[in-house]
Amino acid sequence: MTNEPVFRTTHGALMFALNFVHGTLKKSALAGMMGAGGSGKDLGGLDGAAQSGMILAELEKLAKVRRMLVVGRMAVATVPCACRAECCRGHRENPAWAEAVNYLAEYALIEGLTGTVSHYHLRRTLVMRYVGQKVYLVAVAEQCGVNRDTASAHNQKLTERFRQEERLAMYEVDELLKNAGIVEVAVAAA
Repeated sequence: MTNEPVFRTTHGALMFALNFVHGTLKKSALAGMMGAGGSGKDLGGLDGAAQSGMILAELEKLAKVRRMLVVGRMAVATVPCACRAECCRGHRENPAWAEAVNYLAEYALIEGLTGTVSHYHLRRTLVMRYVGQKVYLVAVAEQCGVNRDTASAHNQKLTERFRQEERLAMYEVDELLKNAGIVEVAVAAA
């Protein structure tokens, strides 16, 4: 038995862990009959849950702002919902993603953009834009009653701060996952 890393890249490991839902990553019956698969390292069920948990445990070692940036960027924003309530659209905000966005919106006020963005809806929307949601600054500025140049300036400042933190987060989590044997370590060609 070898202790071969399961993931080639940190990005792949994080995407897997942050979007793993027990039972959803199993091969379909048709794929199983046809021998379809990938690298032979397909994870589902309890093996997938365990691997996901190990990755998330390493992610927990990051400073909270960095961890939330990774979660906000890589976790899906919505998850299926089967509540069947009249108001249900069949999906809801992913709680982990929403926690990350809400934390980052508060971080933007306290640490990131001190003295600039105090309007919560604008801050949260700018964070959502940063983590990859389709957001139009002009529309958000109008909704929040601020000038579009102001919204753009706040967006630029927030983006600069978050990019710096995200670069550090990815460097740190890459080292953590490689040291834990979860991600392959690239061997330099001699």
